[in-house]
Amino acid sequence: MQEFSESDWNFRRTPDNGRAKPRGRLPLMKSMEDAVALVEKEQDNFYVTAFMIEAWLGNVTLEAVSQYAEKKNAKDRAMQAGQAWRRFLEFFGHAEDAEFHHVLKSLYRFAEYEDAQARTLLKAITPLSYEHELFGDYIGPQTMVVAKQPAEAVKLARRSVQRWCDWIDSVIHFDTHYCWHLKPVLFHPDPEKRELALLGLHLRNFAGLDDFSKTWWQWHHGEAAGRFKESPKWTMLGDAMVSEQTKTWNYPDQDTAVISLWPLLKLHNWTYRDLLEVVRMILPAPHRYPLESEQELAAYCQNVLGLRKSGATGRSSPDGKPRGWEVALKLCPKGPESS
Repeated sequence: MQEFSESDWNFRRTPDNGRAKPRGRLPLMKSMEDAVALVEKEQDNFYVTAFMIEAWLGNVTLEAVSQYAEKKNAKDRAMQAGQAWRRFLEFFGHAEDAEFHHVLKSLYRFAEYEDAQARTLLKAITPLSYEHELFGDYIGPQTMVVAKQPAEAVKLARRSVQRWCDWIDSVIHFDTHYCWHLKPVLFHPDPEKRELALLGLHLRNFAGLDDFSKTWWQWHHGEAAGRFKESPKWTMLGDAMVSEQTKTWNYPDQDTAVISLWPLLKLHNWTYRDLLEVVRMILPAPHRYPLESEQELAAYCQNVLGLRKSGATGRSSPDGKPRGWEVALKLCPKGPESS
């Protein structure tokens, strides 16, 4: 089994969480055949894996959007319930230990490109790196000794990717929640109309798109025009292009904090009291709705954000600082200095 190198084991981040040397945009791959052709042309098998990563993250995003679009009552939604990891196993669960080295390197490389899905991976690896720095867990500089032990290394790499997936769920949940308020036209109950609405929004901003996005739009528009040629649904593209509709977002700071910190609650079995105390450390007005009591916060998580605890109840931290609270402050450093 191949040994992990230092560069394989430690994703390279600059101090501002950017990439030391951005790679630009990935080539447009409309099908697996396109990916295979790139592999043959470039003599680089990364592109097939990259196509699968795009499909994996696309499926997770579509699942999150469908939760919002098709379940109008938020309490019926199931957000951050392990979707990214389940989907990852569908695409990469077949990888043997000897192959997982390539999967991990491909995830890192994918995160260095300039597109929305790469940014999702990059955003999600930042809290994972904080957890490594604070607790010495997962892959990174503090576990390099494990990287030299192939059998143990691949176990830790798999567990690290699983944890990465928790943070990916959080990033995608927030992006979906954000769009649901600011671009509700994208959340029609009919998935085909959602697809056309996305094309309409891109057409509205076509002049400002980069060359890659314009090429993607032209291909997708042409393909959709063939499928919807005789369908009354086609008018959705024009409706979305001119739509100015938004939804009132009453508690954006509270929503951002709770959605962003939910992976910590899941991992460390925080109680709602724990979550309440940590969120209060972060927000400038910590005792406003829905943070006036743990019961109020619990109801808000379930009935507004589609988040619910599972498993054992757990015990609240006596000092209001449950395990992982330091990660929360690094992720959301807006709170009072006294926190």
